[in-house]
Amino acid sequence: MLFNTFRFILVFAPAFVLGFYALRRQSWRVAFTAVASYAFYGYANHLYPFLLLTATGWAWGAGLLLERVAEQRRKAAMWLGIAGPLALLVAFKYSGFLADDTASFVETVTGRGLPSLHAFAHGIVLPVGISFYTFEAISYVVDVYRRRIDSERSVLRFATFMAFFPHMIAGPIVRYERLGPQLRRFHRFDSGLFFSGVVLFAAGLAKKVLIADTLATYPDAHLGVDPASLQFLSGWVAMFAFAGQIYFDFSGYTDMALGLSRMIGIDLPWNFDRPARAPHPADFWNRWNVTLSRWLRDYVYVPLNHGGGRRRSRGRKQARRDVTLLITMAIAGLWHGASLNFLCWGLYVGVLVIVTRRIGAATGWNLPTWLAAACTYTAMTFGGVLFRVHDMALIPGTVAALFGFHGLGSIPQAFTVFLALTLIYTVTVPEEWRWQPLRWPAMRVAALATGAGAVVGIAFVWMIAPPHPFVYFQF
Repeated sequence: MLFNTFRFILVFAPAFVLGFYALRRQSWRVAFTAVASYAFYGYANHLYPFLLLTATGWAWGAGLLLERVAEQRRKAAMWLGIAGPLALLVAFKYSGFLADDTASFVETVTGRGLPSLHAFAHGIVLPVGISFYTFEAISYVVDVYRRRIDSERSVLRFATFMAFFPHMIAGPIVRYERLGPQLRRFHRFDSGLFFSGVVLFAAGLAKKVLIADTLATYPDAHLGVDPASLQFLSGWVAMFAFAGQIYFDFSGYTDMALGLSRMIGIDLPWNFDRPARAPHPADFWNRWNVTLSRWLRDYVYVPLNHGGGRRRSRGRKQARRDVTLLITMAIAGLWHGASLNFLCWGLYVGVLVIVTRRIGAATGWNLPTWLAAACTYTAMTFGGVLFRVHDMALIPGTVAALFGFHGLGSIPQAFTVFLALTLIYTVTVPEEWRWQPLRWPAMRVAALATGAGAVVGIAFVWMIAPPHPFVYFQF
């Protein structure tokens, strides 16, 4: 079920919020939220909840096991707890990729095809949200192992944490230490907080339907179709449009998730902080999909980079950090998708971060902030070719067009003006989760007017075109 549909906005969401506040015990609310979340998740495919239940039960059991086994066996118990959810992710997200590549390799070497293996690879359906809830399960097990949190005794409360529908499909990635305590606390209706959530949800909905879906029309028509027809100007317009599309699409979803949660008194972590303002690639990555970057830092980069540092020279320490960063970014790329282009995209971002850091450390040369931000945004947008063009055979032609080898071309003037306005918005207006409607004059009127205006505008768009899925649903 998509957030940007009448079925969700006019039926599911109001029924959930009303039902939530109608219950006068926290245990009932937790149970109601769990049932609603599983119903929401099962709407797409009735088999998906069984996978979620498997990952949930495994992680919950591992948490209890970690508090009961002897100290010398805790690490083995942690790896066992990680192995279950990770095996599901590998089976449904990466086995098809490996099988397809294996079949292609065997066919190239032997000259004989393996149609059954190809059919197996293309027959695997990726469950939506599996990348997000797998990382949440892993972080829970590791945090219990590190004694950052106590294991959760209530399987119902833990299941609600794993399945909480506002964020479980496309993030943000929430850790148990953030959401778990909130599931224990009874929240009384707060009109100011509720209307703040309405404003944030409406802003996210508008970002998705009015901006992201409009920006998507140009790259959908030009990227990954026929690179030979792409020229310098049209190519860069398409790439900047895709950069804007994926930002407004993903951050719009996050705003809607935060807004929905805020309506029932749940505080989720923010996930974006205007990455277009970032003066260097490392800062861009830290502003984009923040919960993923922090997860990778805490559970991949830091553990890999830890140990034996005192005896290494400064140069060897730096080399180790660079290699660890490349491994981390390779995982980040593969997390987005099981294909070679996503792996290359992750490595591209990693190399970009390393090179800019090395140049800055060696020269001490700093560009003006606005120019550094423009260069960073352009470099990250260029790397988006690897993210958007899924057929590796089409990438060289697309890159050639961006360097002008196919001619100068022309730009669609009205669309380019709209694109420029969206970019100006992202660098001048604070991120929507930072808005404080409580401080606005006549806050409730403003909130209702914003919500009503968004609904009217979105309804008009819906009459023209059907709702589009969120980009990050595929990850």
